Amino acid sequence: MDKNKGVVARAKIVYFFKETFRAHSRAEYREIFSRGLNEDNSGVTGAYPFLYVRAFLALFILFTVNIVILRLTDNMLYLPSITFLGGITFTIPFIILFFELYPKRDIALFVLLAILVIGGTISGVLSQLAFSVIKVNNDWVGALITGLVEETCKAAPALIAILVCKQKNSYASFLIAASVGAGFSVIEDMGYIFYYSDKLVQFYSTGVGNIIILFVERGLSSMCTHLLWTGAIGWAFSIKKPYRSFSLFVLMTSILMHFCWNLPLTGWVKVVDIAACVLVASAINIAIVHISRVTTLASEIDLTRVNAAIIREAKLINARTLYTNAASFTFAFTVGLLSVIMLLLCALPIGIEYTNREFADKDEFVAYIQGGYELDADLSRKYDPDGVNVEVKYIENEITYAVQCDGIEGVDGEYFYGYYLRGDGTGELDSISVGLEFNGRYSRYLAKEYTFGDETEWLFEVNALELRDYRYNRDGSVTAIVDAEDFEGYGYLIGLCAAGVAISAACCVVLVAFRIKLRGRLKNEG
Repeated sequence: MDKNKGVVARAKIVYFFKETFRAHSRAEYREIFSRGLNEDNSGVTGAYPFLYVRAFLALFILFTVNIVILRLTDNMLYLPSITFLGGITFTIPFIILFFELYPKRDIALFVLLAILVIGGTISGVLSQLAFSVIKVNNDWVGALITGLVEETCKAAPALIAILVCKQKNSYASFLIAASVGAGFSVIEDMGYIFYYSDKLVQFYSTGVGNIIILFVERGLSSMCTHLLWTGAIGWAFSIKKPYRSFSLFVLMTSILMHFCWNLPLTGWVKVVDIAACVLVASAINIAIVHISRVTTLASEIDLTRVNAAIIREAKLINARTLYTNAASFTFAFTVGLLSVIMLLLCALPIGIEYTNREFADKDEFVAYIQGGYELDADLSRKYDPDGVNVEVKYIENEITYAVQCDGIEGVDGEYFYGYYLRGDGTGELDSISVGLEFNGRYSRYLAKEYTFGDETEWLFEVNALELRDYRYNRDGSVTAIVDAEDFEGYGYLIGLCAAGVAISAACCVVLVAFRIKLRGRLKNEG
């Protein structure tokens, strides 16, 4: 008996794999997109999930292409598309997978996407309204408040959507609520990617790498956070009325999971905490999906008969389907690996011309720009008609421009003030520079206006030759873009390019082998 069950389980896995990567007809795509929209939506689908893999691969490749263009051109116009694709590449295929696993035909994919957009937006608005009223300074209390606010604000539109859709099936309720959580996750992920990537004025060196790291971190975490936490609440809500209070318990569990995820921990303790949250959330929701799916199927059909049919169909796969599907899988796997290699090439500091330099605060940045000298540009200094002009310019034997200087207290150097002169002997300040010795050479350095939030300062650019740009961050730190000391990372470049060529060559060899094998099998059968 146990052996028969093992055979059934293996057949299901094998058939699931083959169904996922085989070629699918237009009718199969049409069935997925029209499911839940026809007049007769009774019965079960009888289909295995396959669209989610194609959706993920397509979005992943599009994200990679946009990242490559940004890395090569530093064109900020690609930031919106990267932000959008980065927010949906993992989450949308995950919702599609849940939809394809739902056995009944009474829910439309378009309805779920609408719930995702509308429910996610409503939950986001509610949470931001709540955060605007609640102010917390303690990180531990803030983690608890965040879990309480966000899970409650997601649960409200999720439960409303379940009631509006008039769904009583536990899996359907899970699916609708998970769509709301996915919408909230997409908005949050896009916000994180945009905010933290925009902290740099340009994407020199590590800027693109930061985006890729956020894309992977936020994408992978979304599959075991908002989407699953909210889905569990919707599933609990579908329990019959005598047990409806169970949904409150699940809501509190989701809040607790969210609190544990946001705990202000560091180091290995944080890693263990996140790993535990991932394992618990995944286990709970896998159990919910499995139990709900089996229960739904059991109410419609005889599972034993279906399993036997699966085994027969798996054995009847002919040679053409076998090799064609293997070739399709090989090609998709190769394209995915090449996309990963391209992302690594973009993220690593290969042949960079610029790099980032972080300063803890404005004063540290000012000291760097002014070469460590304590200098102060006196914007209020007036032209002294009785003073000594160290430089003058004439037009028709009349002085029109003059430069006067003052000493610097405690420093061997002087300030130089340039004035445009009027006919009445007064002058309008034009420029300020400083003359002093830096790195063994005496030079004159101009003062330039720098902006730090709402404040403006004139700084003498003594040590700004390598500075390309800077950004004053909200936390008071300053990010400077400076010249890299040298070009680096060519070892990474050669290694990754070699890996890409090897993978492509191996793919071509495997595809040709499949083609030859297929022709030989068909010739023998003919």
